[in-house]
Amino acid sequence: MQTSSYDVTVSTFPQIIVEGSKEKPVLVVFWSAKSPICSALLPLLDKLQGEFNHAFTLARINCDVEQQIVSHFGVQSVPSIFIFKDGEGIDGFAGEQSEEFIQLFLKKHIPDPVMALVEKGQTFFAQGQLLEAKETLLQAVKLAPEDYQVKLALAQVYLGLGEHENAQPILANVPPADQNMIYHSLVAELANAVESSQTPEISALESQLATVDDKPAVQYKLAQLYQQASRSKEALGLFYQILSVDLGYENGEAKKTMLTLLEAIDDAALVSEYRRKLYSLLY
Repeated sequence: MQTSSYDVTVSTFPQIIVEGSKEKPVLVVFWSAKSPICSALLPLLDKLQGEFNHAFTLARINCDVEQQIVSHFGVQSVPSIFIFKDGEGIDGFAGEQSEEFIQLFLKKHIPDPVMALVEKGQTFFAQGQLLEAKETLLQAVKLAPEDYQVKLALAQVYLGLGEHENAQPILANVPPADQNMIYHSLVAELANAVESSQTPEISALESQLATVDDKPAVQYKLAQLYQQASRSKEALGLFYQILSVDLGYENGEAKKTMLTLLEAIDDAALVSEYRRKLYSLLY
């Protein structure tokens, strides 16, 4: 990640604060090593910057050293904090304040990091950049894991990528209060995708499993077709059955394919389950 936290001097002030605030907001903190309040404040600001997904630049000015800047701004006490946008200071406060107060102050001036990521992801999706949309929305879900509207945006991308089994657990757990028109549209899209994934070849192989003697050969072909149809859970189940009998099946290709599939799945619980099962066979 690009650096977004600086110790500012007279020479770097124009670039970091004046010009930098034209790109994104800059939170300027005047501090002193002599102040216990400042000692507690600086790590808190670092923490809040992370929570806001680095949506603002943090600029620290040491009042014990940078007297010229202190005089220019007429700073009388530490800590003193200002928010800069478009090259100008637009708001600020001084003295000791609670974390809640500072969060509210930032929310007044900093775009919501989750919504900013969702909008960015949806823009990628509209432009057909589905992998970029997926990566961006996964970041948003990480920041707001209980926000089902964010998860619905991710489910839409999963369906666009054909990753139906990643979309399914999201849609299955949406509470009634969040089941809006988008949700019902995605559920219908998922149902159509699942139905279309049941190809005649898959149906034929499923029927063969009940009577054929060489089950691993049929299981292997069927697992590959499940994988191609984004039916990852079923594919993993068959790969595991094959490896339980012969860990080196197809000269190790079955194990290699299963590991590749595990790397591609975003369902953490499913991946964890089958990694444990596979490792129990390996060790």
